[in-house]
Amino acid sequence: MAGLTLAGGYGPLCGRFGLALDNLLGAEVVLADGRRVTADSRHDAELYWALRGGGGNLGIVTELRFRAHRLPGVLAGMIMFALSEAPAVLRGYGALVAEAPDELTVMAGFLPGPAGEPVIFVCPFYSGSDLDAGAPWMDRLRALGTPLVDQIGPMPYADALRMFDGGMVDGNHYLLRTRWLPALTDGAVDTLVDAARQVTSLFSALAVHHFHGAATRVRSADTAFGLRTDHLMAEIIAVWAPGDAAGPHREWAERTSAALATHALPGGYPNLLAPEETDRVRLAYGANWARLRRAKRRYDPRHLLHAVPTLPPPEHPE
Repeated sequence: MAGLTLAGGYGPLCGRFGLALDNLLGAEVVLADGRRVTADSRHDAELYWALRGGGGNLGIVTELRFRAHRLPGVLAGMIMFALSEAPAVLRGYGALVAEAPDELTVMAGFLPGPAGEPVIFVCPFYSGSDLDAGAPWMDRLRALGTPLVDQIGPMPYADALRMFDGGMVDGNHYLLRTRWLPALTDGAVDTLVDAARQVTSLFSALAVHHFHGAATRVRSADTAFGLRTDHLMAEIIAVWAPGDAAGPHREWAERTSAALATHALPGGYPNLLAPEETDRVRLAYGANWARLRRAKRRYDPRHLLHAVPTLPPPEHPE
């Protein structure tokens, strides 16, 4: 939860309640010199600003305080379609999320199918006070193709999150790459579909996360997080079993990331950028970069702390 929050925190309530870091009210932090401080809007406001997007690079966070939201339930679930329908489904998904209300945040992507071939999925979360009002949106998602699986229904939010619990297998190897997409253009759709068709492992996946609504109404200067316009975050998840040669799976992830780059915004989601992607880390913070670097020098002048996203050392050229 700490790592998710400090560098961002996309999630299925993003449209209604913002990023996880938008709901961070304060933190207790042990600084590199050993001091324990409180960071919130009234105490060390600059550290509080930098923590919300700067990751664990500023100090060791020992306590987080969050704003909580009462949410009796959501209308959510999984709809899956055959890989052959993927281009039409993704194009329809891109058009739908562009007009979705705050209460509707929809994830999409590719998961391993029961027969070994990937399937395309859409995973909506409707969090409005009247769940019946979300039904027409679910019908529009179903109409994107011919569903192989349709498991939409009202449920407690915690149960909805458990849909993804089986996605991580102990012992497997994971390599993640990411790109920020301003929209699902035809080129981006083709790239994602090609990647799904060329996947090298039965465990690997692709995910597209939906950033909109409340998350876009936070001013860019109010937190260190750098991108506050509507976008989609593409997550490339290469997974392989112990004993497998890593090369083909790593190459699949890197090749997919490079192909998406021509359709992407500068930078990328800091929580998924590799330590060596220094230039993309800088671009991810945009106009907040210089202020974040000053905060790093102030709170960790000896550059003792390193986290994802890795901020380059002070001697690194700007």
